Amino acid sequence: MVSVSDTAGGAEAHTVALGQGLRDRGHDVVLYGRCPGWDEHGLTRREIGLGPKWSRRTMATGLLRVPVERRRTQTIADSSLYHLQFKREQIALTAPLSRRAPVVWTEHGRWMGGPAGRLLLAGYARAAEHVSRVVCVSPAVADDLEPVIGRDKLVVVPNAIDSRRYAAPSAAARDALRRRLLPGHFRDRRVGVLAARLHFAKRHDRAIAAAVASGSALLVVGDGPDRERLERLSAGNPDVHFTGHREDVPDLLAASDLYLYCGAETDGTPTAVLEAAAGGLPIVAFRGDPGSELVARCGGLVLDDPSELTPERASAILARRGSGVGYVEQQHGRESWLDTYERIFGECGR
Repeated sequence: MVSVSDTAGGAEAHTVALGQGLRDRGHDVVLYGRCPGWDEHGLTRREIGLGPKWSRRTMATGLLRVPVERRRTQTIADSSLYHLQFKREQIALTAPLSRRAPVVWTEHGRWMGGPAGRLLLAGYARAAEHVSRVVCVSPAVADDLEPVIGRDKLVVVPNAIDSRRYAAPSAAARDALRRRLLPGHFRDRRVGVLAARLHFAKRHDRAIAAAVASGSALLVVGDGPDRERLERLSAGNPDVHFTGHREDVPDLLAASDLYLYCGAETDGTPTAVLEAAAGGLPIVAFRGDPGSELVARCGGLVLDDPSELTPERASAILARRGSGVGYVEQQHGRESWLDTYERIFGECGR
């Protein structure tokens, strides 16, 4: 794997789960770059000096670094296959790596619009000439890419989770988690939670507004570039608590009563929804966000506006607890997901 990211999110969780799962099945897996959670799971990593993940802020300097970063691929060991999942690695590094072994991409989200999206698309199309397979996390992602890549290289593999890790605890264990993890004034309240990378595009202010409208306390779990703005928005409200990045997300979900999901327009299959549903939490989402159809399949509530989550509706949705567990286990289980990746890598690799 060749990947650089410094902020934990769904793509990073995907990277760690795939690396750990393949290692546990006897494969040699090495990450060249950085990924939150990778080192914590004892996975092998090598640093090769790649710059930051491309974004609107880093794009200009990132493009200037491409020749240097292509030369740095020479320090990457020979492999039977290389796996890339972010635009910089895909566009800049696929061609040189493909001369040594097949390259597989994973695409996590819908294609971005605007000038930046159009600029990337031309380079992406050229790089795609050298890729063996592109794994898309949803049919919508594959539809976006078909005009550029062609259907023959695309395969849809929905995101998956280890549902056992998120299984709802017993009532006694849940009470203990609430006492240990929640602020004291939250423990006898209805508690909403969101656990995500805090990015402007996801508009998490809607989750805050919905929690306030419903009279619920809210745990905001995660970190990212939008945290400072969200904290200013919530300043002085004792019912909104920011935890920062946490490794005990399953426990924080288990200690809560409902999940508030907000997605960016470029998101694919939201693992946050799968994790919440596997833990039995009823889910509230917003119409038009990617993943809202998944929320409906898990028995959740899809709103047009945060103000629609009244105290009465928030109380009523608690009766839907557990309604998404079976769907996640059947459609998004970790073992079958690993089976599919193992098959794809085996078909493409040397």
